[in-house]
Amino acid sequence: MNELQRQAYLSALGIENYAPRWLMPSGPVSVACVLPVFDIPVAATPASLEAVTIETRIESKPSAPNVLTAMADLGEQKKAPLAINAAVILQQLEEKKAPVVQPFSLSVYRPQPGFLIIDSRNTKLALPTEVLLNNLLRVHLKAVQPALGEEVLRWPMIENRFVSRTEDDARNELQTWLAVENELRPIHNLWLMGESAARYWLDASSDWAAICWTAQPIKDMSLQALILPSLNQLLQNPSQKSRLWACLP
Repeated sequence: MNELQRQAYLSALGIENYAPRWLMPSGPVSVACVLPVFDIPVAATPASLEAVTIETRIESKPSAPNVLTAMADLGEQKKAPLAINAAVILQQLEEKKAPVVQPFSLSVYRPQPGFLIIDSRNTKLALPTEVLLNNLLRVHLKAVQPALGEEVLRWPMIENRFVSRTEDDARNELQTWLAVENELRPIHNLWLMGESAARYWLDASSDWAAICWTAQPIKDMSLQALILPSLNQLLQNPSQKSRLWACLP
């Protein structure tokens, strides 16, 4: 390329053709050479517009310190978040959950209108619980043959694995069942036999061993229940029958 054309081209781009880097000892000060005027042929894009655009880009170009600062800020923003251990989070959630109550069932008897007996049910023992209850009621009610028919009350009442099964859930559901039962068939005499039969209708802080053989109020109901050992416990410990007769009205 012709030297004059090259320097004119660089001047049009706003690039310095010459800049002194060193000043020699006792040497004259460098002076930029004055170039003769040289006409550049007009291209498809006007040279003036192209020069203005390039100069604007050059002027808007940030300085090196600003670029480094911007890059540092961008790096801070794009820092990866702290690693989350899913196993630890799941373990913490499990620890906060209330213990799950396994499904259970209770035996319900209605020897006469207004008399409801709820007994802890354990079919694995295969003991003659109905025979014992029949004998007890025959003496207590002074009836030749009490009308006994076991009804099985299962919890949860509806099988749904997505519903929580805590002790509070069991207590709420069974207390609702008893309240509805009392509305449909008013209860005047209630026996709760066994710890699992009494646990969900009494206050959560109640100690079954301490209140056994006594009458206790049912939570949120104007009803009292006689707390007794289960039929299985009476069969396994016959000596408790004497205490049973003593606490019956």
